Formats: sequence, C-alpha cells, structure tokens
Amino acid sequence: LDIWKEIRWKKLLTNINTYSGFCSYVFVSRETYEKLCIFYKTLMKWQNSINLISKNSIKNIWERHFLDSAQLYKYVKDINGNILDFGSGAGFPGLVLAIMGKKNIHLVESDYKKCVFLNEIAMLTDINITIHNCKIENLNFFNVDLVTCRALAPLYKLMDYVEAFVSKSPNKNQNLPKLLFLKGKNYKNELLQLQKDNTIHFKEYNSITDKHGKILYTEL
Repeated sequence: LDIWKEIRWKKLLTNINTYSGFCSYVFVSRETYEKLCIFYKTLMKWQNSINLISKNSIKNIWERHFLDSAQLYKYVKDINGNILDFGSGAGFPGLVLAIMGKKNIHLVESDYKKCVFLNEIAMLTDINITIHNCKIENLNFFNVDLVTCRALAPLYKLMDYVEAFVSKSPNKNQNLPKLLFLKGKNYKNELLQLQKDNTIHFKEYNSITDKHGKILYTEL
C-alpha cells in the first residue's frame, strides 16, 4: 500500500516545469511564470560558480523550490505590511512571493554573493524588494507583519530569532508578527521541543510538495 502511495505521489508532481503543469497546483499569470523561468535560468547559470541550492535538489528544482515557495502565496496575499524572509539564500520563498506580486518583501541574507544574486533576479524580473545583507541577529528592527522562512533552523531557533528581532523595538509592548514556516518530516518533534518552553500555537497545513511536511502558520 505504501509503495502505491509513493507512486501516486510521484505521478502527482509531474510536468510542473511547464506553465499548465505549474498552474495545476498554484495558478500564476503567464507573465509571472515567465519571470519564474528567468529566475530558474539565472539560478542554474550562477549555480556553476556559487552553491545556491543543494546539488541533490537540482533535478527537482521546480518542485522542491519554486512550487514549494509558491504554495505559501495564499497565506500572505492579504498581508498589507512588511514581510520578512529570514535566511533567504537563493530567494526561496521570499523572492518567489515577490515575483508573484507580493509587495514589501524584505530578504535577509548574510552571504554577500547570494545578495548579489538576489539583486540580479530582482532587476531581471523587474520587481521591488529590499535586501538586508547581514546576519539575522544584526538586523535592525522595523515594523513587520509576517516572518517566513524555509530550511533554515529548528522551530525553537526560529523563535529565538523572531523574539530577538522584536526585542529591539522601542515599543516594549511590541507584539510578535505572524509566522509562516515550511517544515519537513521532523516538524512534530520540533513542535514538541518548542512547546516545552513556549505557548505559541501553530496551525498545521499540508504541503503540496512534501507528503511528510507541513506548513506551520500562526496569527499572533
């Protein structure tokens, strides 16, 4: 039974590197898809000189990175304020969300070369983003409605980052922003570890790219 489930799952995620295939999971305009293609082609070119994504994920890049990021759009589409993407790396998910039309995206990345890459994609796709070339710990506070990230750190560490960032606010009663994290098969253990010292409750949603993973969202 598990074998057949695995086969059906693999069939489910075929042909997503085409416009119609991608739109069968997350709808985007033709223009947006063309910008995602520019992103993809530029990433593959840069990958030869700097390690933007893991080599193991290159063959499934449209599933593992582009679709995985794009599925978050429905959770952020109604956010009006700033969105902060911790540890943006190659631009997932923040840059994808910006290409899909989300405004006020802030990317935080400590690696200078990766920041140059992010800026290159922004110029080629004609999108407006803000890039912070610094460690998360060194980021100056500004008002943020939502924090997101993927494949960065365990939940307890992510909460440390968020709380440290908010603690820099001149408003001592500053509320935490909404949180939107993509997590893999170990998400349950991470939630248990977090709940030992934290009362934050995450809503869990299924990922369309990882049958074992979850999208964790909280409106604090």
